[in-house]
Amino acid sequence: MNFNLNLQDKAKGFDSAILCLNKKFRCILEKLEPATKQVIQEIRIRVNKNLSIVCPDSIYFISHDGKISSKETLLYAVPSDIADIIKIICSYSVYSYQNQIKNGFITLKGGHRAGICGTAVTNGTEISNIRDISSINIRIAKEIKGCSEKILEKITFNPKGTLIAGPPSSGKTTILRDIARNLSDMKNGRTKKVSVIDERGEIAAVYRGIPQVDIGMCDVLSGYPKGIGILQAVRVLSPDIVICDEIGLVSEISAVEEGLNAGAEIIASVHSGDINNLLKRKQIKSLLSIGAFQNIILLNDKSKYTGDFEFLKMEDLYAKNCRNSDFN
Repeated sequence: MNFNLNLQDKAKGFDSAILCLNKKFRCILEKLEPATKQVIQEIRIRVNKNLSIVCPDSIYFISHDGKISSKETLLYAVPSDIADIIKIICSYSVYSYQNQIKNGFITLKGGHRAGICGTAVTNGTEISNIRDISSINIRIAKEIKGCSEKILEKITFNPKGTLIAGPPSSGKTTILRDIARNLSDMKNGRTKKVSVIDERGEIAAVYRGIPQVDIGMCDVLSGYPKGIGILQAVRVLSPDIVICDEIGLVSEISAVEEGLNAGAEIIASVHSGDINNLLKRKQIKSLLSIGAFQNIILLNDKSKYTGDFEFLKMEDLYAKNCRNSDFN
């Protein structure tokens, strides 16, 4: 499938992601070949460990001359590296980023995302801060325009709620973003009023109020808990379609139901390895039972690049005897 991507654009995405790193690592990573840069998905920095990069086929290490290796090298992070990178990520105002830090991630310019690990400071059952940060994971934002075309052919032909299920890194968020852009684009004849509930800032990657990726003509509710965001969208934006990532909490079920009652179509994603695993999840069964999703898209670990998926309608599940005794 010929998606709208090119080597230069993907390498530029990597170059913008490493701007949040300190000079020690940035100068070395800049030396990587463009062909290497364009396939890197994550940069992992752990205290007193080797810097590593995550690619579709494996995890690699980097040498001081900018070469990749399957073996550990001498390029590793000391505590001062972690401290310096956190300062850069927070624009040298760590205090102003406390709310994002306690949630475990910070959205970066360009739509990239820094995941943060350390020691949790708790206040009762809630995390109020993360101290002694020990690792940072830079997830590189990738737009793959056109990756949802085959899915759109299915769900626009059979318009109802759609649940996109797949394992980690199968492209759920990338595909949701492309669906949102396409359905709200006034140039392609599909124009819908689309509201995106972006609780964790992954779909639109809003940075200082501006989406860092092409999200089309969508209304973006960034940082809203999904249940609250769905209700807010339905009440004030009158969407035809509500799109959200990683649905499944008990608190979200009633919000989805209210959205359905208001006439909105829900398109959401969920982590799941296969259909049987999906149907074992209590909240997902509840959502299916209220008719939230009539279409199910099952992705594999290469779907965002190949466009391949399995399409199921609810009646297909019954026909395949996937229903169990408590799936009603």
